[in-house]
Amino acid sequence: MACPPTVTIHNMTGTYTLSKQQSDSSQAVLKMQGIGWLVRQAVQYSTITLHMKHYTDDAGLSHLDQESVSTGNVSSVENREMNGEWGEAENKIWGKVKGTTKYCKVSDLDDPYLKEGWSQESLDGEVIEAVNESATNGWTATQVYGFAELNGERKHVRRTVAKKGKQVEKITLVYDYSA
Repeated sequence: MACPPTVTIHNMTGTYTLSKQQSDSSQAVLKMQGIGWLVRQAVQYSTITLHMKHYTDDAGLSHLDQESVSTGNVSSVENREMNGEWGEAENKIWGKVKGTTKYCKVSDLDDPYLKEGWSQESLDGEVIEAVNESATNGWTATQVYGFAELNGERKHVRRTVAKKGKQVEKITLVYDYSA
């Protein structure tokens, strides 16, 4: 389902389901990140749902909290502060990571892959840039959240460039909005 106009880069609250038909396979990225074969298979054959809550706290700081849930109720939680500052977290899938998340313009992104495929709304406004680094597996991943028009529908899209040593993997994930 298309994202309604009330869903914006500054109000991503809602439930989204990964559209496997419109998305690239995440297998190569997950393998590079040290995710085991069994978990990669589960991801490949599961329905992935994101529950996102976007809000501003009493100090005026924007937050984007998300829970990813796969078939079988395997979940992972990421709570992001949209301030561009680095923080550390322990994630049961990726282990110890540090990351930063901020709003930015598409034109400010470094990698050409991360700049392509966006709707005019995302090109004219802002996108979300999330950079994560593994403390234990030596990979970095830059993920950009925004919107794209696909088959006449406005979709939430995430473009990712992941690197480990000389290996570089690029994927695009497309999400259907459901509530």
